[in-house]
Amino acid sequence: MIKLKNLSIKITTDYLKKYPTVAADGAKTRKEQIANIENAYSKVISPNIQTTKPDYLVSEILEHLYGYPKEKRNCYQKQYNRQKQTEMMIGNLLERYIINVGEDYGWVFTGECIKAVDFLKKDGMYWEPWQIKNSDNTENSSAKDIRTGTKIQKWFRRFSKPRVIEPKIKKDGTLNKIGFSPNYLEEFERRRETNDTTPFQTPLYNWKNFPDANMKKIVSEEGFKDFIFDYFAGKTIFGDVSK
Repeated sequence: MIKLKNLSIKITTDYLKKYPTVAADGAKTRKEQIANIENAYSKVISPNIQTTKPDYLVSEILEHLYGYPKEKRNCYQKQYNRQKQTEMMIGNLLERYIINVGEDYGWVFTGECIKAVDFLKKDGMYWEPWQIKNSDNTENSSAKDIRTGTKIQKWFRRFSKPRVIEPKIKKDGTLNKIGFSPNYLEEFERRRETNDTTPFQTPLYNWKNFPDANMKKIVSEEGFKDFIFDYFAGKTIFGDVSK
C-alpha cells in the first residue's frame, strides 16, 4: 500500500501544481495535500458510535402510520441508525475497491484534495479526473455545479430506480420505442429485429459502463461484495481494520 499511496501523492500533487485553482479547501499547499492523502489511506472504515439523540416523534409517526410496535422502538431506532451508517460506509468501501483494482491501471485516489474529484487516471502526459458515486442520485448540487463545464467525468455504481419495460408493438407491426430511449437504445435495436416483447428489466448496477476498458473486464458487483468482506476480515492491502 505504501507504493500506491506514494503514487497517489505524486500524481495528485503534480496535477495540482499544474491546476492549482481546483485544489479543495484544506489542500492548497503540497504539505496539506500529502497529509490529506496519507490520512485517506490510513483511515479505517467502521461504524461510528451514535452520539445524537433520536427524534422520538419520528418513532411515534412510524408507529401510527405503519404499525411499528412501540415495545420495539429502541430496536428499530438502532436499526435505522446502523442502516444509515452502513450506506455511508459503502461509498467509502467503493473507493477502496477501485483503489485496490485500479493500482495496475493507472488509477490513484486523490484523498479529497481536488474539488469534485475522487480519482485521477494518468494516461501518458494527460490526466483523467473522475468523480465516483455509489448511486446515480447521490451527487449533491455543489459537486455537480463544480463538475459542469469541466473535464471531470462521472461514474456511479448502482441505479436508484431500476424498472421493468413492457415493450409494445405499434399498429404497423414494429416495436414501439417508448420506454427504451435514451438509455436502452442498444436493447431496443436488438428487440426490434425480432419484435421481442418480453419484459425487459433495466440494470440494477452500472459496472458494464465502468470508464476504464481494461478494468471493466475485472470489476463487478460480486467482486465488490467479496472485497468488502475481505476488508473487514483484514485480507486486503489496507491491513487488519479490526484493531
